[in-house]
Parts: sequence; C-alpha cells; structure tokens
Amino acid sequence: MAEKNTSPEEYQELGRRYYRLKQYEKAIEVLSQGINTSPTLGLYDHRAATYDKLNEFSAAVKDGRAMIMMNKKAVTGYLRTASALEKMEKPETALGIYKYGMKNVPTDDQNFKVLQQLHDRLTRKLSPATARDPLTVIPIELAEMILEYLSFRQMVNCMRVSRGWRDYLSHMSKLWMHLDLSGARRPVPRSFVAAAVKRSDSRLTRLTIHRFEHTDMLTRLAKVCKSLTELEIITLPYNMATTFVDIAKCSTSLRKYIIHPEIKVDTAQQILQYRPELHHVAFNKVHLPTRLGGNWPDWQTPALESLSLTHVLHALIGGDPTPLDLPLKSLVLNQVMLVHFPSIPPTVQRLVINLALLRQFPTLELLACRLPALSHLTITELQALSGETLESLLDLYADASYTIHQLPNAIPLQSLTLRGLLDPSHAHHGLFKTRQSLFTQSRRILTKSLQSLDISTMPCDDDEIAGLLTHDTGLETINLSHTNISGASIKMLADGLPTLRSIHADGCRRINGREAIAYAERKGIAVSYRMEEGKGGRKVRYG
Repeated sequence: MAEKNTSPEEYQELGRRYYRLKQYEKAIEVLSQGINTSPTLGLYDHRAATYDKLNEFSAAVKDGRAMIMMNKKAVTGYLRTASALEKMEKPETALGIYKYGMKNVPTDDQNFKVLQQLHDRLTRKLSPATARDPLTVIPIELAEMILEYLSFRQMVNCMRVSRGWRDYLSHMSKLWMHLDLSGARRPVPRSFVAAAVKRSDSRLTRLTIHRFEHTDMLTRLAKVCKSLTELEIITLPYNMATTFVDIAKCSTSLRKYIIHPEIKVDTAQQILQYRPELHHVAFNKVHLPTRLGGNWPDWQTPALESLSLTHVLHALIGGDPTPLDLPLKSLVLNQVMLVHFPSIPPTVQRLVINLALLRQFPTLELLACRLPALSHLTITELQALSGETLESLLDLYADASYTIHQLPNAIPLQSLTLRGLLDPSHAHHGLFKTRQSLFTQSRRILTKSLQSLDISTMPCDDDEIAGLLTHDTGLETINLSHTNISGASIKMLADGLPTLRSIHADGCRRINGREAIAYAERKGIAVSYRMEEGKGGRKVRYG
C-alpha cells in the first residue's frame, strides 16, 4: 500500500502495475488515493481505464468528464468519456462529446485526427441505412438555387464532402462566375485561381482579390475573361500602380472597380482615363500631393455614376473648389479633410461626407450646391449646425449674382444621418421643437418620404421626440444611440409612428430597465439597446 508522501507519478505507476496484473480492485484503490491526494490527468485516465475493464462504465464516464474539466485541450478526456458512453449504448451522447472535443482540442494536436476519425465513424454509424446524397435526388435547378445562397468559401468547402460533390460543383459554371477570395485565410495558390477560371469557362463576371500574391496573373485574367464587369482588390502583397492600371487597360467590359490599398492620385486618374465607361469607382486610400488646397482631378468619365473616396491623405481637398463635372448618382467621401465644401453634381442622389475633423462651412459655399435629386444624405463632424445650414444645402441656391432662390423640383429626403455640434446661438431651438429647429426649417426633411433618421450623439431628449412626433413622417428606422432619451421616448415612438420597424438606443443611460423596450417589441418593433461600461466593466444587452 502507498505511503502518505507518495507522489502522483508513483501512485500512477503502482496503479499501472496492478492493472497489468489484472488486480483491478487494488489498482482503483491506489489510483483513488492518488486522486484524493493530488489529482492529475494521468491518475484519472488510468482509473477510467480500470473502471472500463470492470464494466463500470458510469464511473469511467465520471472520471472522463473530470479530465475534460481539468484540461479542455487534452484529447484523452474526450476519448475516455465517449468510449464509455458508446459501451453504455448512448451513441448520440458520445457523438456530442466528440464534437465538443473537436471544438476545444487544437488541430495541431497529434491525437486530433484520432478524435476526428472516431467522430466520423460514429456519425456514419448513426446515419440511417437509407441515407442518400441530396445532390443525386433533388432536381438540378433546385440544387443550383440552394447553392447560390452559399458564399464562395462555403461552396469550395462543399467540394470536400465527396468526389461526387466535387465533380458536380466543378461542372456548374454558373456558380463560378464570381471568384470571391475575400474569405481567404491564407495565401491563395495560383493553381486554385486557374482552376476556378477554367470552371467558369473563362466567363467570370466578378472578381474579388485577397491574399493573392501572383499579380502577373491578374492582368492575364483581365484579358481572358472578357465578361468581367466588377473587380474589387482588397489586398495585394505590395502596391504596384502599374498592376492597377494594366488591369483597367485589359478589362474592356469593366464597369465597377474598387481598390482598397493606397494609391496615388495619378494612378486613379490613369485608371479612369483608360476606362472612362466605368459606372462605379471606389478608392479607399488616395494619396494626394503634399500641398494645401489640392484640386479635384480632371476626370473625364461620362458614364461614372458612383464615386467613393476614403482616407484621402496628405492634402486638403477643395482648396479652390471646382465642380465635379460628372453624372454622379452616388458620392461618398469618408475621412476626408475639406478646405471648402465641394461643389456636388446636381445629379447626385446619395451623398456621404464623413469629415476627419470638425469643420464649419460658410453659407455661401452650401448655397453653391444644387441638389434637387438628393434623397439620401449623410454628413458628420459639422460645426455650428442650425436650421439655416440644412435649408441652405437642401432648399436654396445662389445664382452668379449671389441672389438666393428656392430650389425648384427638389424631392424630399428618404434617409438622413447627421452628427455634429449645434450653433450656440441657435441651440435653444433644438432639433424639432420650433419652426427654426435644426430639422424643421428645411421642407425636404420631415415628410412622409423620410424612412430612416440617424441622429445618434445629438442633443436629443424626450421633449425633442415629442416635437418629432408632431410631424407626419414615414419613419421605419431611427437611431437615437448615445442621446438623452428615456424609456418614455421609446413608448412615444412605438405609439406615434405606425410604420416604425426598428429603434437603435445604444448607450442611452436614461433608459432604466426593460419595460419600454418590451412595450415596443410587443408592437413588432425591434429595439437595440446596449450599455457598455468602462474598461473592465460589464456589458448589458437588452432586445
């Protein structure tokens, strides 16, 4: 019998000897002493094996679970537990243990494959004898409809199910028209892209590049795939202006070009010169010359309808504002620094201006814009906001003699996002409370056409919401996050807006409890309410 100062290793070795001699009762007694003194995975493992020999499977399961609790990343606990459960004729529970183990055991563990093989074996065993491959049963048209809901990465994973699935998917050229590498987790080999293009019969229409190092192949793809209309480059191993330009040269059918890596303005200009028929362009980092007051590039793109510029670096756009002489329908300027408010084409329907720093623009610059077709507006980081600010931008314009006129044929807004600081001299008018309030002076805002309103971080409280509800709008979604509203506002909105479908009220500290949220939800309105404390605090979610 072991002494009190015996180490766990010595208990384990002694128990192993009794096990070899088939003296299982003595082995359990010694191993139990070791566990009571200083429990280890090895002691539990040997005792579970001994219980297994005695057909005491419940005790073996108990020890196996103790091993899992002691170390979730160790494979032995899952193997012992699942093995005993199978012998107890509980295969479904055993399969659950295998699945749980595959979530927790590192894939580089030398025994992970054993765990996976046992999981797959039991899965096949539990499958009904009449199980059939769904792709051999359902019509091809229905299979295509189902597979079209999968992401490109999910579809590629489906090819690993079986040889039949691989062959089936490989010959469905329709599924390979969008080569989407955005979900790649490691570098994509040249061979994979070549195979994907072949499966599409060289009829790719969309291409999304990420983690692909073979830039020379991109130009060849642009030449071969004559139907390529949309190209998005998320990453490249290094920025090569010639690559971006050469692709534009070769892609004769290209209509949409999105570039995430940083490029220079000269590169952007060359792309648009070679492909003047582009409809949608997005440059997410444009490096302009390091001088103040850089003007807009002279882009001759008569077909361009959508332009997005993000993180314009090292220059202030619009030092000498010149009209963007483009037939744009959508203009997005993210994280840009503007010396002057840009002259926006009158065709723009969607305008997004997210300033990098707080900025105030003179009224005359706003009056220089004529935006009768504008229906979706987002502007952030504006200073000295007032009702006159929005009225000047949306309802009025100044002619060459600086005479101010009403803008004719202007349509009402459908969505509005506005963030900034109110003009101190107009702050008492608030957002909705008077005729001179921020959102009431323009005739294009609070109408039946308005479906979405985002005024998060603005000085809004319950009185302002009461003022909003005096106007007849068609609001379906409203964002009031980080404002001073209380639960009373949630109830007022739920009662006063029959078209409302969602409310965002994250960070609204005056909302106490869940009563108002539950009230809105009973009316079919989704409410987002998240409160985040400081570092190390708790996060509470409602709705």
